[in-house]
Amino acid sequence: MNPVKVFSGITLISLGLTLYLISKAESVSFGGVVLIGPIPVVFGNSPDIMALAVIAIAAIIAISAMRW
Repeated sequence: MNPVKVFSGITLISLGLTLYLISKAESVSFGGVVLIGPIPVVFGNSPDIMALAVIAIAAIIAISAMRW
């Protein structure tokens, strides 16, 4: 496990949560993907965000497969 990558990930998550908490927007959309083995679990609060998360994870998986 690379400590720099772990620190970067924790920092990005903390920054995102901080920006989410201090935002003054009335409605904030969120979504994400959790990969459990080969099965992606998609979540979000709107269908549009969930579709965007599926497209993003498909692109990430495709790029990872090309670099394999």
